[in-house]
Amino acid sequence: MANLFDVPQFIEDAPSLIADPDSNATSTQGAVVFDNVGKVFSGARGVPTAALANVTLNVAHGEVFGIIGRSGAGKSTLLRLVNGLEKPSSGAVRVNGVSVGKLDERGLVTLRRRIGMVFQHFNLLSAKTVRENIALPLKIAGVPKAAIDKKVDALLELVGLAAKRDAYPASLSGGQKQRVGIARALVTDPDILLCDEATSALDPETTQAILALLRDINRRLNLTVVLITHEMQVIREVCDTVAVIERGEVVETGPVWRVFGDPQHDATRALLRTLVHDLPADLADRVKPLRDIAQADARILLDVRFTGDDARDPDLAGLTSALSIDGSSVRFVHGGIDRIQGHAQGRLVVSAQVRASGGITVHAQIAALLERARGHANHVEVLGYV
Repeated sequence: MANLFDVPQFIEDAPSLIADPDSNATSTQGAVVFDNVGKVFSGARGVPTAALANVTLNVAHGEVFGIIGRSGAGKSTLLRLVNGLEKPSSGAVRVNGVSVGKLDERGLVTLRRRIGMVFQHFNLLSAKTVRENIALPLKIAGVPKAAIDKKVDALLELVGLAAKRDAYPASLSGGQKQRVGIARALVTDPDILLCDEATSALDPETTQAILALLRDINRRLNLTVVLITHEMQVIREVCDTVAVIERGEVVETGPVWRVFGDPQHDATRALLRTLVHDLPADLADRVKPLRDIAQADARILLDVRFTGDDARDPDLAGLTSALSIDGSSVRFVHGGIDRIQGHAQGRLVVSAQVRASGGITVHAQIAALLERARGHANHVEVLGYV
């Protein structure tokens, strides 16, 4: 990362921090690369426990890369491999082409100065002011006081805490504490920022503010951000790419819009359930299975999904026209359309009338409706009838 704040560079690369001669062009193209990584811990009574298996990921320079999974999935272990707090049992983790597992102690110290860390519970020193907390890494590194003051003042402005420079952590809100943590993580001009559940201890409004700050920092500083979370909302708001981890393995990865719009794995669908427009209970109670339909005139419920694969926005007028039989009404009863990374996607539950007439059965009418509707959406299926 470029030194945005015009402070003389004070950290020299250690001689041991050199590119791995065994790494190939593919593995060095990302800011962080996991190359078939496994991690095994010694569990109870010495029984080995696999925390990670066959993890292969490539985090591009300057992107916000989200890693999501349920508790115990292996997210934190994955993050600790990046800064060398853990070493892989197999495979390799490379940061800017450097194999972290091959670094000596001096190399690890240098590496960690180039990697900022933001924690879930802030990890601030209660006896030190905001300014002193931010300055601490520079003070430990022996940076001159004038350079420290200049850097800290610039960071306080960046995170919006200039007025709190002399306050102590006990007087700060949760969001303000996290802003201090972010400023402290940035004080050594890192290339990479690691965020360990950085918003999970915050209320929704404060979470939005912190995510906006992280995205702003990413764009202004071209900083690579690796973020782990169990909240899909966080991934949607700030990330470019997401990897879903389940029981130590990456089960799905890709651009956020694609993974959200058309999840392929059960674990992804389960994590997305809080954001999906599921059928409300009052409506679900009224829906009857299609096999029981007997009326010559009934209303069916269609599950209409837009994945964002199309460059164009959903054509709701065209969909309405396709579902209308002889001028019958079409009703949008539930759901919504979101926009993620420029792609419109979502789910709509649509009610359409079908009727048997002119020798055409209700089931034939439904088949014809489905065929026409699929010309206006990525996935259409019948939920039942009401």
